[in-house]
Amino acid sequence: MGEAKKKRKKKPVDTADEIIVKRCPECFVTLPLDAKECFSCHSKIGNVDKHGKARKSVNWVSYIICILSWTVFFVYIKWAFKI
Repeated sequence: MGEAKKKRKKKPVDTADEIIVKRCPECFVTLPLDAKECFSCHSKIGNVDKHGKARKSVNWVSYIICILSWTVFFVYIKWAFKI
């Protein structure tokens, strides 16, 4: 019988260290790593992920305004209809 073939484990490549540019998540324009806003679509962008795509930044002010608006709406409905 012949020798059993040894399975070679492929070493995972960490591409995050090799990335030199990032791409906008909205319009896919190539941007420098230190960019905070896309020059093409003017959307705010975050850090780069392992695939070279920039993360979208979360707009917390919009979430807070939405929650407050719904709360005021439900309080008004409760007050107006005496539920």
